[in-house]
Amino acid sequence: MTSSTNASPGDPEAATAQPQNLRLEANERLVVSPDSPRFAAGYREVRPRSIDEVRKLLGPGNVPDSALRADHLRLRTNELTKRLLRPEDLEVKDPIARGEARNLVYLAAREYVHAASTATLKQWRPAIDRWLADVRPILHIFTAGDIDIADGATLTLSANTQGLVARRVRMHGSGRIVCLGNVKISAVSVEGTPA
Repeated sequence: MTSSTNASPGDPEAATAQPQNLRLEANERLVVSPDSPRFAAGYREVRPRSIDEVRKLLGPGNVPDSALRADHLRLRTNELTKRLLRPEDLEVKDPIARGEARNLVYLAAREYVHAASTATLKQWRPAIDRWLADVRPILHIFTAGDIDIADGATLTLSANTQGLVARRVRMHGSGRIVCLGNVKISAVSVEGTPA
């Protein structure tokens, strides 16, 4: 799970009409999903057309310079810096080579979205954008007001939830948030420790 405090619920991209507050009582279990009739209205679907759109929604917030340097060192040893694919490599006739190319572009896309800096990955952008055009991903972003999780309670974000935008998130005692997928949490404040 990724936690960020760089976006506010007042941003036009994060806004929905009157987001609902969530309050979980002690030991309560609640699953938030776009498939749930209770929470569907709080979700918005985003169909990104470029990896930069995905990064803007799900990427890191403000990252300190030391993290940028550590990230750059990690990328130097990464397979992505040793190889580069062209967009047309995703359409080769050999199914094994095509599968390997698509897997590598998927890894490059994940790295591009989550890396502190994209400087060493810029050359991957054309291949990643071509891959995105083929797979046509749908991102589900849930917007809430305040979230208050009592001691022992668990708020679970479904595997098909990619983002949570809230005003304030408070987890008391052993109250927690569990993410079944990779989720970016953006809030004005987060108190407690997400699981």
